[in-house]
Amino acid sequence: MGATNATNVNKSRGTIIKVPDATPGIVFANGQQQHFTLDGVWKSPVAPAANQTVDVEYDAAGALSGITVVDPYAANKEMLDHLGVVAQERGKEAAKLAQQGVGALAARMGLMALIVAVALWVGWFFFPAASVGGMMTFSFWNLLGFDFSDTTTTTTGNHGVLSIIGIIAIAAPFAAPFIRTSWSRYLNAAPVVFILAAWLMLYLNEVKAFASFEGSSPFSFSWGIFALVVVAGVLGLGALKKPANP
Repeated sequence: MGATNATNVNKSRGTIIKVPDATPGIVFANGQQQHFTLDGVWKSPVAPAANQTVDVEYDAAGALSGITVVDPYAANKEMLDHLGVVAQERGKEAAKLAQQGVGALAARMGLMALIVAVALWVGWFFFPAASVGGMMTFSFWNLLGFDFSDTTTTTTGNHGVLSIIGIIAIAAPFAAPFIRTSWSRYLNAAPVVFILAAWLMLYLNEVKAFASFEGSSPFSFSWGIFALVVVAGVLGLGALKKPANP
């Protein structure tokens, strides 16, 4: 029913549904509605109000014996503490599930291959792959959406089919261990093949865009794209491994 103190009085948290007037009030506690009057039951100096949070006391026989208004600050603190505990528990469960998922993926791919594949994703979106005039820097993902036909703009929002193919390419190594065919290992080479092909296309577009530019081209590839090729190449070595016997 609720907490029991040394005087054998049970307590339960409840909510005022109806204030007493010509008819008794109603409090909801212990999963049920109970009628009450002010005389001998209401123990707070403030008047009852609808939706008030209260502590409801019961005598040894289970009859309602007292109602006390809960300090709203205390009630809010209790709620926040409860939410904090729930969030912490849910966080632990999520972390456990994530750990199990990563462990299962590492068991399938191999720990080193998983680390390299994650590094590839990080480099794809965050490594500086190119710059213009040494002032504007682009990641490889930005470059895939860069409009070389309009060199006066810095927009990188035109991510079309090529970008989608790129995402599929860098996701392919994660799928490879789950595809039980002899050719699935070649999916590990998808990222490096795509990066080299896209790099060539970007280079040709850059040469065409800045062909009429006076002086040297302000566009230059940065270390990030070379790092991507190396990381993708290491991952692509998995294509050379013989498939495990079923």
